[in-house]
Amino acid sequence: MPNEWVEVSRAIITIGNMLLVCQGVGESFCHLPGGHCEVGENPGDCLVRELREELGREISSLQAVIKLDNVYDRDGTTIHETNHLFTATLYPALQEDPARSAEAHLRFRWVALHDLARERLMPPAVIDVIHQTVGG
Repeated sequence: MPNEWVEVSRAIITIGNMLLVCQGVGESFCHLPGGHCEVGENPGDCLVRELREELGREISSLQAVIKLDNVYDRDGTTIHETNHLFTATLYPALQEDPARSAEAHLRFRWVALHDLARERLMPPAVIDVIHQTVGG
C-alpha cells in the first residue's frame, strides 16, 4: 500500500458558543477550516492564506495550540497527516448564517460547542482539543 505524507493547518474559530466547521461537497465528514501547507510554508502562514482563500477573510489573532498526527486510508493509500491546530479570530468577527465560502467546493456552518459529539469531525482527536481550548 503506498504512503502519502501531508501537513495541514486548521483553525479553531469560535464566536460565543459556536464553532465554525467546513465540509467538502459530497463528503460525509467535516473538519476545521484551513488546508494543506505548501512545501516549505510555515503552518501559521498557511492558515492565513487558506482562510483568505476559503472565506475571503483576514485574521486578527492567531495562536498555535497543538500538533496532532492522524493516519487514515484513502482509496488504497495510507495518508499520514500532521495537523497544526490554531485558535484564530476572523476579521471582521461576524457569525453570518450560513457562513459564506469563497470556494465552490466547500460549505461552512456554525455548530454549537455542546453539539460537537454529534458531528463527524475529522480527525476525531480535535474534539477533545477544542473542548480543552475553548470549553463547551
